[in-house]
Amino acid sequence: MIEKQKPVWREWLESLLVILILAFTIRSFVIAPFKIPSSSMVPTLEIGDYIFVVRYPYGLRIPLTDIQFFPTSAERGDVAVFDFPEDRSKDYIKRIVGVPGDEIRYKENRLFVNGEEMPLEKLGRRIYFQANDNADTSGLYEETLLGVKHHVLRKSYSIKDGEWIVPEGYYFVLGDNRNNSRDSRFWGYVPQSYLVGKAVVVWWSWDSHLSEVRWTRLGKLLH
Repeated sequence: MIEKQKPVWREWLESLLVILILAFTIRSFVIAPFKIPSSSMVPTLEIGDYIFVVRYPYGLRIPLTDIQFFPTSAERGDVAVFDFPEDRSKDYIKRIVGVPGDEIRYKENRLFVNGEEMPLEKLGRRIYFQANDNADTSGLYEETLLGVKHHVLRKSYSIKDGEWIVPEGYYFVLGDNRNNSRDSRFWGYVPQSYLVGKAVVVWWSWDSHLSEVRWTRLGKLLH
């Protein structure tokens, strides 16, 4: 018995459908690209960085819902993408500095976790450009967040001080550019179910101010 051959257009259509399903599955549950539009995470992330975000570290979330399968807690120091609590149509990216049960205090641009001040080592100064193309200068520091080392920008004054106790199922996040970030100091905590994924690597970076590729940032691992 000879099987009737499918029309070429149908074979193309079926192949395209399979590709679309695979692409949707990978982007929704495995890995997705994001672009950095603001300077709130400088020096870790620059405006114009394109990053890959791994979706599964915090659990498998069904798109457009709060349903998570196998939810997994985030860790202090993670650079995480999440639904912005005040407008869930927007994705935000910040660093997780407080996990459930932590006591967070921010005073005079110093971070305290459970009563312990997070050490800062000054490395120099850093000039960067904001989204409006204005230049700004801040001190460049290495912060040790209970064993996790990363770089932050900060000035001699704080834009927002306060004390918080992180509720169960929520996280406290800060931008690495401490004087140019709207984060948990202003709008509160991030629920576990709002976590989208963990940022892992910069795969492309475009400096719009100089109109050139930042070649040295390509392949930068995020931590």
